[in-house]
Amino acid sequence: MAMKQLDNIQASGTTASHTAKLLSLLLAVLFMVSTFMLIRVPESVRGYIYGVFREIARAQMLLRTHGWQHAEDEYLIIRYQGSKEEAELVRETTRLCYQRICDDYNFTPVRKIPIVIYASREELNASFGWPASENAMGVYWGGVIRVLEPQVWINESDPEAVRHIFQQAGPMAHEMTHLVLDYLAQGNYPRWFTEGLAQYEEYKITGFLFSQPEGIWDRGLYPLDKMDRNFDSLPDQALAYKQSLLAVEYIVSVYGEDGLHRIINNLAQGISFQDSMIQALGTAPKQFESQWHAWLSRELHQPLFIKREDNA
Repeated sequence: MAMKQLDNIQASGTTASHTAKLLSLLLAVLFMVSTFMLIRVPESVRGYIYGVFREIARAQMLLRTHGWQHAEDEYLIIRYQGSKEEAELVRETTRLCYQRICDDYNFTPVRKIPIVIYASREELNASFGWPASENAMGVYWGGVIRVLEPQVWINESDPEAVRHIFQQAGPMAHEMTHLVLDYLAQGNYPRWFTEGLAQYEEYKITGFLFSQPEGIWDRGLYPLDKMDRNFDSLPDQALAYKQSLLAVEYIVSVYGEDGLHRIINNLAQGISFQDSMIQALGTAPKQFESQWHAWLSRELHQPLFIKREDNA
């Protein structure tokens, strides 16, 4: 009888595994179809297709991590393979910034947010097909936040010290902001804008800023129109992130946070970024960039020039 029960359990587990693989294959096909449609469809319906694309990616990730350890509350789904304590710290930290960011952008998630925790940098990078040398602590993509276990990058043994560092310098506020903008604007934003907004919100909540290498402004600025699809391949990542933050800070300084919200509201309606800026700020991106450079030069007390040497 015991052997028969074991056989039944094994058969049930095999069936579930096959079902998960079939669903994953089906979602992969739908993912490719939606990607193709995203390229071909007119801008007026691109946001809708993008939302389908993102939800397929989200479902795929939940299927792929189906057998992992699982924790859940009313807002979050946590998948992990390491320690329960690390997963709880990630959940607790996300909850500290969750409502603040939702309130700041008047956003209400319709589904629980999946957070996948990786026990090593190699595993996180491999989930995107990145080389092991990539140094990200967290990444938002496709409706899912992926992060490293805090102990992988925090060199402390005292749990309270780890908690303090993770809550002050961890990636949760940053990645949560990316997620909120992505859902609001349905993918309709340039990369520099989401990176600047994520750093701006992160600083408001935790006070954290990326380090600024000495002489960073002596290297020349990247043009904003080159800081979109090619953002990750820009040779000077510290400069690209710093420029993104300061472009958003310039918007807030001159137009207030209402200026930011007007841009996001326009993007959410499917309006192009160029037209969103014109309608929200009364200036086109090229004029905005010139005015921002002048403001930045005054703030830094030094002349600035556009970066040319790496064709970025």
